[in-house]
Amino acid sequence: MAISTSIPDNEIVLLLKESSANLDILYKRHRDYCMNFMKGINNNQELNQDIFHDALIVFYEKVNKNDFTLNCSIQTYLNSICRNQILVRFKKTSKHSEYSEEYDNRIDDWFEEDESERTEKVQATVKALDSLKELGGKCYEIMRRFFYENQTMDKIAYELGYTNADNVKNQKSRCQKKLKELVFELLNKKG
Repeated sequence: MAISTSIPDNEIVLLLKESSANLDILYKRHRDYCMNFMKGINNNQELNQDIFHDALIVFYEKVNKNDFTLNCSIQTYLNSICRNQILVRFKKTSKHSEYSEEYDNRIDDWFEEDESERTEKVQATVKALDSLKELGGKCYEIMRRFFYENQTMDKIAYELGYTNADNVKNQKSRCQKKLKELVFELLNKKG
């Protein structure tokens, strides 16, 4: 069976419920995106490959539970599993424990806040993204392509006219910093 991106996620879920042999579809369709996503957190390709395989198994097991409901894209779900797996592994190694605790605390902070605080942060982030878009330049486009379309740095470089992926990576870092500054400004105006 040819792997098509036109197969809707709900059909993939049904195929996985039919047979574990259909995990191949999931693997081929989402491997590159998940590996690219994990590269931003962890540079160990071998570990990332292991984590991706574990994520496929976790996803397959969840799909086959009677109460399973997919409330987001499969890609988002797999990325979430991969991120959580990396954080668990970081906690187990002293080399990364300081980083992972800091990362966990930032994530936990959002979940410990009440709903109005989370809503305020989400709204500020959306406004900041709109501001980036209005400012022009390539920041909004780079971030949209990387985070929402899961494009590789090489593809973004090619499509946006950068000389190489490293230049895009550096620009993405500057764009993320600018986005954080805008969010911070918006939140402090209300506070």
